[in-house]
Amino acid sequence: MGRNLVLAAAVLLAACVSAPATPAPTPPIAPPTDMPAFAHAPLSAQALIEHVRILASDEFEGRAPGTEGERRTISYLERAFAAAGLQPGVTRADGSRSWVQETPLISARLTNTPTLTISGRDGGRDYAYATQFSAWTKRLQETVSVANAPLVFVGYGIVAPELNWNDYAGIDMRGKIAVILINDPDFETGDDRGFGGRAMTYYGRWTYKFEEAARQGAAGAIIIHETAPAAYPWAVIQSSTGSARWDIVRADRGMSRAGFEGWINNEVAMETFARAGLDFNALKARAQQRRFRAVPMNLNGSLTLNTQVEQRTTYNVVGVLPGRARPNETIIYSAHWDHLGRCPAVNGDDICNGALDNATGTAALIELARRFSAQGAPERSVAFIALTAEEQGLLGALYYRDNPVFPARDSVAAINMDGVNNIGPTHDIEVVGYGKSEMDDLISQAAAAVGHRVTPDSAPEHGYFYRSDHLHFAQLGIPVLYTSNGIDMIDGGTARGEAANATYIANAYHKPDDELTPDWDMSGGAQDLELLYAVGRRIADSNLWPQWRENAEFRAARVASGR
Repeated sequence: MGRNLVLAAAVLLAACVSAPATPAPTPPIAPPTDMPAFAHAPLSAQALIEHVRILASDEFEGRAPGTEGERRTISYLERAFAAAGLQPGVTRADGSRSWVQETPLISARLTNTPTLTISGRDGGRDYAYATQFSAWTKRLQETVSVANAPLVFVGYGIVAPELNWNDYAGIDMRGKIAVILINDPDFETGDDRGFGGRAMTYYGRWTYKFEEAARQGAAGAIIIHETAPAAYPWAVIQSSTGSARWDIVRADRGMSRAGFEGWINNEVAMETFARAGLDFNALKARAQQRRFRAVPMNLNGSLTLNTQVEQRTTYNVVGVLPGRARPNETIIYSAHWDHLGRCPAVNGDDICNGALDNATGTAALIELARRFSAQGAPERSVAFIALTAEEQGLLGALYYRDNPVFPARDSVAAINMDGVNNIGPTHDIEVVGYGKSEMDDLISQAAAAVGHRVTPDSAPEHGYFYRSDHLHFAQLGIPVLYTSNGIDMIDGGTARGEAANATYIANAYHKPDDELTPDWDMSGGAQDLELLYAVGRRIADSNLWPQWRENAEFRAARVASGR
C-alpha cells in the first residue's frame, strides 16, 4: 500500500516539446454556491465489506499477478463493473471493446548470491548480499558484470534545470558507479532550496535516482541507506532481496538502465568513505548546496549478477461510464487490485490476503461506479481502473502511463485509492501530497459541506505521495488526489486512531494477518468515499480543469499539453 510503504520522464519529455507560454497562476477554485449534502443512494459500508470478504478470501490466494488468484479477481471485477452499469473501457485494434488492458511484464530472479567488492590502495573488501548490500539489474541479460568501475559520490544525484541544480555537472559517468544519498537536499536542514523543505519531492525518491544515474550513463548506481531519510529501516530492503524483480517490457530490453542498481547499508557506507579518506558528514553538508560538484572516491567497485528472466502478461481492468455531453473528457478513479499472493507463513498461514491493501480500494472502485450510475451519467466520462502489479513497483500504472487508454490531454483529473478506512468514523481525512494541486480545494470544500475537515499530509518527508499508482498519472500532467484515512476518530480521538494504524503496520501490513476480521468498521470508509464521489461528480458535471500549483514538479507536463 503506497501510503504505508514505495515526473522526471514526463518533465523531460515536456521540455523537449515546444511548450506554450506559461499561463498566469489561477486563483483557487471557488466553492460552489449550491454544494448539496450527499445525494440519495449513499455508499454502503456493508457492500464494501462484502466485496472485501470475497476479494481477500483464501480462494483468491492473495491476488498475485500471473496466478489463479488473478484470474478470479479479473473475472470478479468484470462482472462487478458490468453490474454497476459500466461499459468495457479498452478499445482493441480491431475496434472491439474489452474490460482488460494487457500489461506485459518481465520477471528477473537472481540465480547467484552476489558479492560486492570495493577495492582501493588498501586492497579489496567483500560485502555480503542482503545483510550489507542489495542489488539487481533492469537489463534483460543472463549475466551483468561490472568490474573495477570507479566510485563517484554524486550527492543527491539530482538534475533539476528549473532549480539550477545539477549534481552531475562536470563529470562523465560512463563506466563509473554513482554513490547517492537518499531523499532531498532539504531534508536534514528543513531549508527550502526548491525541494519543499522537509517534504520530499520526486527527486528524493530512489526510483528517480536510479533513472537519473541511467540517463547519465552510469555503469552502476548505489544508494546509501539511512533510516530517517529513507523512512524505513534496512530490514525493509533486506526483506525483498530474495524476491524476483519486475519491470515493464522495454523496447531496449533495459539496456538504457545502469548495469546494476542497489543499496548499501550505513555501516558499509561509512567504512567506504573512511577508506577513501573522505568525511561523509562534511560531504553530505556540501551536497545540500547548489554549488556541490561530484567527488571521485579513488575506489573501484565490482559486482556480477546472474539472473533468470521470464515474461508474463497481467492485466489492468478498465470500465467507463460515458459522459452524456463531453465523453472525450475523462475523470479517472484508480486502485490496485493485486497483492503479494503466497508469502512467508505466520502460524501456518502463508496467504497474504491483502484485505486492507488493497481489497478495500478495489471494493471502493466498484461501489463508486455503482454510485455514479445510480445518479445518472455525468457530462464528462468517468473511468474506473483497477491496476495490476502495484506491489511490484507501480508497474500497471507505469504501463498505463506509457500506453494510456484515455488521452492524457483529455484526462481532467485522477483520484486514487490505496487502502480505505476500516477503523470507524473520523472527524478528518488526510490528503497525501497536500499543496500540490487545486484538487486540495475541491476535497476541502466537499469535506466542509458535511462538517468534516481536511488534514495535510502528516509525514511529507516520507514521500508517500510517490509510493502509489497515482504517481504515473501525475507524470502525465494529470492533477491527482490521493487521500488516507484520518486519525481523529469520533470514538476515541487521535490516540485511538494512531494506535489502530500502528497496530496494522506492526501486525498485518504485507503479512498474512491483513485479513477481514469481525472488528472491521467501514462506516468511516464509506464517509471518506462520499467525499471522493463529491469531488469527482463536481468535476464531471462542470467545465473545471483543476491545475497543479506553481511549485509542483508535474506542472510542466500539464502546461505542455495546453490544458
